Amino acid sequence: MNNFGSRPSAEQLDAFRSRVRAHIAEFAPPFQAREGHRAPGDASQEAQLRTWFAGLFNAGFVGADWPVEYGGRADHHLLYDRIVSEEILRARAPRPIDQVNLAAHVLLHFGTEQQKRALLPPIRRSEHVWCQLLSEPDAGSDIAAVRSRAVRQDDGTWIIDGQKTWITDGHWADMGLALVRTDPASSRHHGLSVFVVPLSAPGVEVRPIRTIGDAIEINEVFMTGVAVTEDSLIGAVGQGWSIIMAGLDFERFGIGGNVILLELLIDDLVTVARNTLTDGVPSLAHDDIRQAIAELAVEVEVAKAFIDDHVERLISGVQEPGDGSIAKLSFAETYHRVSAYAADLVASAETVEPADSSVQQAKERLRDSWLWSRAYTVSGGSSEMMRNILAKRRMLLPTE
Repeated sequence: MNNFGSRPSAEQLDAFRSRVRAHIAEFAPPFQAREGHRAPGDASQEAQLRTWFAGLFNAGFVGADWPVEYGGRADHHLLYDRIVSEEILRARAPRPIDQVNLAAHVLLHFGTEQQKRALLPPIRRSEHVWCQLLSEPDAGSDIAAVRSRAVRQDDGTWIIDGQKTWITDGHWADMGLALVRTDPASSRHHGLSVFVVPLSAPGVEVRPIRTIGDAIEINEVFMTGVAVTEDSLIGAVGQGWSIIMAGLDFERFGIGGNVILLELLIDDLVTVARNTLTDGVPSLAHDDIRQAIAELAVEVEVAKAFIDDHVERLISGVQEPGDGSIAKLSFAETYHRVSAYAADLVASAETVEPADSSVQQAKERLRDSWLWSRAYTVSGGSSEMMRNILAKRRMLLPTE
């Protein structure tokens, strides 16, 4: 799917960035993105988000890496994707849904021609929001331990039963990628298959879970006797593990690629430190506070440097095993450390009155980030799982 072609010139990249900024300024929804509040809060927001996402596809800013016959651009280059991501984040506009990107990636790599023709256009029109039906109550990040099952019927259909949990966007998703066990005698990563499951299908029940940030982002999904057609199977029977691993590697790099969020965190932290008092003097005047912020800023630069380096390796075709896991781990842990320190400072420092509105907004964003920070260390695979993957794939350490 990634055929980069010739590298754009600096002038081409600047012109593209200008087009992206103009598009965001004209078409972004009239509300800022909030960490931990990415799903729509009501029907009006949902309609605005779907229109916004469809517009990004139509403008060629999202899905440009798809094959041309499915709506991609012949002049696509990975550096253009970086610019789109950076500008959306810097504008604090809602960013494209990770689960939709993963579904498209899986369909393009493993779907049949019929599946691609049927399922990709609704993604580009934002008629279909997708979720990943992977984690289970007794499995968590260890998705090889899933117990949900699918049984083939005499007419070729499949009946799915099981429970999934921590399902991001499940409450407003239209479609789901479900990893289930199709061989009852199998264990671990053997005997697993992937199915497309419409969330409106009889037997599917979605129960929202309210987060500590008082938002609905994740859900439980119950599947009881859910019938899906034979062509709902993605890839071959028993190929589920390799399909999902390929998708998760793609998602993990995408999560790690959100390093601009780290820069925005540092900006908000500095804003708060400059406009609050600690022990009666400006917080940023304290040597220990200034040193702590500087060290966190260095961590952010390290994470960003890895992403920049990995993008160059991708372009050159020399990427290393586990790069996606490193990107995800670096981003998630740095995000948590920065937001945790910021939350402590916000809680302990005294606001200088009258407070500028930008200071209050920075405080609110830091609070949202802190409450959501642990989700990043779990979603797409926990930090512990990322370290295990790196031990196995990158360091080639024994797994037993």
